[in-house]
Amino acid sequence: MKFCFRSLLSFLLVFQLLASPVAVSVAQADPFTTSSSLPSLFSAPGVLNQGSSAQQPLPGYGVPQDSYFTDNLGNILMNVNVWGQVYKPGQVIVKENADLASVLSMVGGPQVKANLKKVRINRQQPDENGKTTYLVDLKAYYKDGDRSSFVDLKPNDTIIIPEDKGINTDLALRIAGLALSVVTIFAVYGD
Repeated sequence: MKFCFRSLLSFLLVFQLLASPVAVSVAQADPFTTSSSLPSLFSAPGVLNQGSSAQQPLPGYGVPQDSYFTDNLGNILMNVNVWGQVYKPGQVIVKENADLASVLSMVGGPQVKANLKKVRINRQQPDENGKTTYLVDLKAYYKDGDRSSFVDLKPNDTIIIPEDKGINTDLALRIAGLALSVVTIFAVYGD
């Protein structure tokens, strides 16, 4: 009976040692996202409906990246860059009155690892006060809907969503479970 118990514990330990790296890599993978090619009937204010080919702007090479431009329907558009912990980082084209929440929605929203308290907006050209960097607390918006820290976006602004460097509790619990398994094996074989 003792031999069967030890064999079972040994099998479980080996299984956990082999399965842990796979589980951690799967847990850290980005979720599957899809984009629909069907045109949307509605769009949020300030957001360009990218599903419709009639509204898809194609600025020429002569259009400066730091200015406004129009599409064939007369919408005033601009480029905005989104970096960091979002699902689809990159450059997006938005209407001139788009706000931060609309732009983040276009890039799939913030990832689980995003630090929403320290979102930074870097402006290419200084504003009238000479300011080129703004800090935005998106956690307050996420919690209470408070848009008071939002900044009006300008052409070629870069929104940076940093990673939250806090403790990864999932990984810590997996390591603690593995350590407990090793201690249990030593306790059983030590008798």
